[in-house]
Amino acid sequence: MSGPLDGPVNGPDVDVLIVGAGPVGLALAYELRLHDVTVLVVDGAGRVGPVRSMGLHPRTLAMLDRRGLLEDFRKAQAGEPDLARFRGGYAGIFLLGQDDPAAEQPHGLGMSREFIRTVYRHRLAVPDEPVRYHCEFVDYTETADGLIVRLDGTPGTDGTTGTGAPELIRTRYLVGCDGGGSLVRRRAGIGFPGTEASVTARLGMIRIEVDPPVEMGWRRTPSGWIAGLPFGRIMTYEWEPPPDPELPMTTAELQASIERVLGRSVTVTEHDPGTMSRFGDSARQAERYRHGRVFLAGDAAHIHLPVGGQGVNLGLQDAMNLGWKLAAACQGWAPPGLLDSYHAERHPVGAAVVQNTRAQSALMRPGPQTDALRELFGRLLTDFAAVNAMISEQITGVGLRYPAGPGDHPAVGSFPEDRPLTVAGRPTRLVELLHPARGLLLECRATPGLAPAAEPWSGRVRHLRVEAQDPLPAAVLLRPDGFVAWATDRPLVVGEDVEALRTALSRWFGEPPVPGTAAASSRGAAR
Repeated sequence: MSGPLDGPVNGPDVDVLIVGAGPVGLALAYELRLHDVTVLVVDGAGRVGPVRSMGLHPRTLAMLDRRGLLEDFRKAQAGEPDLARFRGGYAGIFLLGQDDPAAEQPHGLGMSREFIRTVYRHRLAVPDEPVRYHCEFVDYTETADGLIVRLDGTPGTDGTTGTGAPELIRTRYLVGCDGGGSLVRRRAGIGFPGTEASVTARLGMIRIEVDPPVEMGWRRTPSGWIAGLPFGRIMTYEWEPPPDPELPMTTAELQASIERVLGRSVTVTEHDPGTMSRFGDSARQAERYRHGRVFLAGDAAHIHLPVGGQGVNLGLQDAMNLGWKLAAACQGWAPPGLLDSYHAERHPVGAAVVQNTRAQSALMRPGPQTDALRELFGRLLTDFAAVNAMISEQITGVGLRYPAGPGDHPAVGSFPEDRPLTVAGRPTRLVELLHPARGLLLECRATPGLAPAAEPWSGRVRHLRVEAQDPLPAAVLLRPDGFVAWATDRPLVVGEDVEALRTALSRWFGEPPVPGTAAASSRGAAR
């Protein structure tokens, strides 16, 4: 490639460049920084983004707990009284599940997008926040051992500006977390097939006078949907294709939509023109999440109607899956296939969400036929616990597990719930042992032979003898993201068990380093 990328490299060298400083981009940066990977996040917008409320589902909260972040998020949510405990519905039918006191995370948390970003920015600020705002990604070209990326900085007004001039930087990997219109995805030539929008959603901060008033929560009418949302916002859904995206969204357009949905005139008493926006229910997914040294995560990889509160959860879980794998590649010990496993594991999860949001969009359409279908669907959720559990697990993500291989232990691919543990006489919990984001080999029953078999990987996998109140396999190997990579029920690891453990360790944590070589150091061959 030539033209825009001609010239000397005049910016920093980084292991990973992330485009997009939303929740997903910042979450990925945090994951990488846990492994001492050098990272730079760039975003063409400013530090403060638009007001948007989001729900974090139980599986996402459990994964955040495994990074020691859950209390940060709970404190952030406590400062937002408009957002109660969050439980996603299905097509506006709020009959999913019940709070289960015995569950690891009995319910979700609702909070603003900006609070999610603030939590990660606070953690990333030590020793320094690796984020540039008002800094645009332009293009990239490949080299023998990495990528050269062009960035254009533009002057900002919030004290967090780009350089104000074109800049070429060298990076080993590039990750697009830059939304549904991802320029990274387009520059990589990755297709984004899917369905066109048939719904127009309009949203903004607005106060109106109407009887009865628009209250918090969703309301279905013969013409569409209307909802009162936190932070003084109102949203409407109408079943019509969105207008030309180049047309600016105005208060008058939102007012007209409100009047059509309600079937009556309203009086606008207050509004903030800068908060007006619109979107559709276009459902698309990237054909692949990896193209060489380029990866996609979050909305850059998948877009859909934001029903059920699934979008940010899907993206944050993308980041937690990709982060430790990219770190392994940067540190020089990623085994063959590890980076490809990101697409293999996350693409089917994204496809399932895209598909269920299409179903929800169909189930939300106005009309008497859909009314009858919604009534039937509601009865199925109410009367059949198995149906409710299946839909609830799909929306909240608690049913997620990754594929296991033939002959693997039934626990492989699962996500063990938190539980009390005792290590060397000290009480702890499973989530606390995963805070360092390293592999974890738990010896739950005496298994002579386990320690010698795992010792060559001791720089990447922590081996602990534990006592568990709740049953676990005799020995279990956890990936840094908390999913089971290997397990055995046999109290003695001998023969084929030793070989199976070594195979799993090599598959997920690479070949053991040779003592005294550079690969045995903490950063391996990354530099």
